Amino acid sequence: MPEFVPRNARLEWASLFAAEWTRLAGGRADHEFLIDQGLTLVRVVGDRPPADVARQHFENTPEPEQLVRDSESNFTALAAELGLIKPGDRLDQMHIDFAYGIAELCAAVGDNYGDSSSASAGQHIRALYGPL
Repeated sequence: MPEFVPRNARLEWASLFAAEWTRLAGGRADHEFLIDQGLTLVRVVGDRPPADVARQHFENTPEPEQLVRDSESNFTALAAELGLIKPGDRLDQMHIDFAYGIAELCAAVGDNYGDSSSASAGQHIRALYGPL
C-alpha cells in the first residue's frame, strides 16, 4: 500500500483481516482486538491480501487460544468456582443466557466510555462475552 492510505481503506483492510481470522477460529475471536491488530499490520503488509495475512497470522500465533473467544468456558469455570455447578459439569442454556444478560448489562455501562471515533468498553465487553 502507498505510504498514505485513507483511514477508511485501512479500516476496510483491517476488517477483512479480522473477518478471516475469526472464520479460521470458528467464529470465536475477539473482533475488536483483531481490528486493532489489522490496523497495525496494514501499515506494514497492507500491500498483501488481508485474508492471506490473517491465515499466516493465525497459523503463526504461538497461542491462538488467547485470541479465541470462548465465553461459555469462562462462564462454566466461574460457575464451578462459585459452587453453582460441580467441576466438569456443563451449564444449561438458561444459565448461559443469564451470563450473556449480565455481560450485556456491563457492556451497556461501558458504552458510556470512549468517544464516537473509537471502540467503547461496551463494544469490547460484547466482543468477549456477548452471544455469538
